[in-house]
Amino acid sequence: MKLKILRGGSIGILSQVVLCGSLLWAGENNTAAQNVAEISLTAAQVQAAGIETSQIALSPLEDRLVTTGEVQANGYTAALITPRIDAIVMDRHVRLGDQVRLGQPLVTLFSVEMARAQNRFINLVEEWKRVQSLGRDIVSPKRRQQTESDYREVVALLKAYGLSEADFEKLRKDKSLDKPGEYILYAPQAGTITADDFLVGALIPSGDPLFELADESTVWIESPLSAREFERVAGARRVIIRGETFQGEAHIVTAHEKLDETTRRRKIRLQVDNPGHLLHPGLFVDVAFVMSGDSQGILLPLEAVVRSPDGDQMVFIRDDDGGFLPREVEVQQTLSGQYQVTGVEVGEEVVVRGAFFIQSELAKSGFSIHNH
Repeated sequence: MKLKILRGGSIGILSQVVLCGSLLWAGENNTAAQNVAEISLTAAQVQAAGIETSQIALSPLEDRLVTTGEVQANGYTAALITPRIDAIVMDRHVRLGDQVRLGQPLVTLFSVEMARAQNRFINLVEEWKRVQSLGRDIVSPKRRQQTESDYREVVALLKAYGLSEADFEKLRKDKSLDKPGEYILYAPQAGTITADDFLVGALIPSGDPLFELADESTVWIESPLSAREFERVAGARRVIIRGETFQGEAHIVTAHEKLDETTRRRKIRLQVDNPGHLLHPGLFVDVAFVMSGDSQGILLPLEAVVRSPDGDQMVFIRDDDGGFLPREVEVQQTLSGQYQVTGVEVGEEVVVRGAFFIQSELAKSGFSIHNH
């Protein structure tokens, strides 16, 4: 039986009976009962509410493997900041989590080796200028060659120790030192400070890390998989990443050929764009590998499925006379922003946009829908 609820609030009984405010339809042998309320809207109302319908058809269903992954810095866009000679930390200029720009001061260091090289450079600058000014007729070729060689050697040494080009030019121009042995390490790129495990005053051996600097506009995600899972996702056409505040798509960068000796798993590396820097190294996220499946099912947009007055999930089917009939459905799973549902038939015309408006009209009618 159908109850036609008109927009003006009048009710047209199309068949059977009304009993105590509830609509009952007696099926064959009186063994089943259901209420069916039909919402009728004018063409103007349908247009104003933006209601759209689509004919239900079968769609290929995706095969998915959902696992976890750990966010890591993109090794191709990250940098490790280390002293190139044993040095003492005099001052830090940035801290963990800071966003830094290219060329920004990171840390001031002191080194005895740097002081010696700086003083030697100052002396050799003057000597090299003197040799050049005297000319080849006065200075022997051997002395000239030795002086030039010593000068170039100390220049290379200063740069190898980590003296920046700007500080080197200042030293050559001033030919003096306010604080011999002190020098600054600058950011070689823009990025985020992701590690800084040291204290001011500490002696840092050559090569030990002071900072890790990562460009977090893209990050890597490593996910360990069993051999069977690895083969299964090799042809994944999409990879979806979900975190507490992040959702996006990644692509496979590479896969580790060797098994982890402890877990006996292979790691697959993904790369994902990270706008807003919502993903940081060390976080764990959900990773969904999406493959094409062989089965088919009915997929509907998320906004097509709404809640019935008793809390069940339902859609609206457009019938032959243009009305909208509520139909309870069962959601099987969510696939790529769509619900896979049962309870509707191929060929039926379902509301895919504007279902919330029709739901509101149904709620105004005060009738409970039970379509099991």
